Amino acid sequence: MKLIRKLIALAAIAASAQVMAETFDDYDVRTTESLIELCGVSVGDPAYEAAMGFCLGYIDAALDYHAALTAGSKSDAIACPDNTVSREQIVVVVVDWSRRNTQHLKSEVPVHGVMRAIVEKWPCSGQ
Repeated sequence: MKLIRKLIALAAIAASAQVMAETFDDYDVRTTESLIELCGVSVGDPAYEAAMGFCLGYIDAALDYHAALTAGSKSDAIACPDNTVSREQIVVVVVDWSRRNTQHLKSEVPVHGVMRAIVEKWPCSGQ
């Protein structure tokens, strides 16, 4: 079941990247700021669905990557959002975090910003 979830996430990223290529000319998400721009697109924007698809797919992939890196008994997770936390809630946390931490937006890759925000909100205490 976990493998199917990862395959679906990868397919969503691939599909959203294709749509994004049609919507944003040569748009490349290299910094946390770039990801935040996509995650913050307003509902009325014609690119909303593509931007949010990419945003949600990226965040899913970051969380799956974290889970893969910390699987097993020798690694400890650094972020522990509850299973009931939705992807949309995580997007809100990441965007809110970015407003308070502008010093990281232009200098770091997006996965760092995503993980910083999630760790700040849902640290693993005692695990």
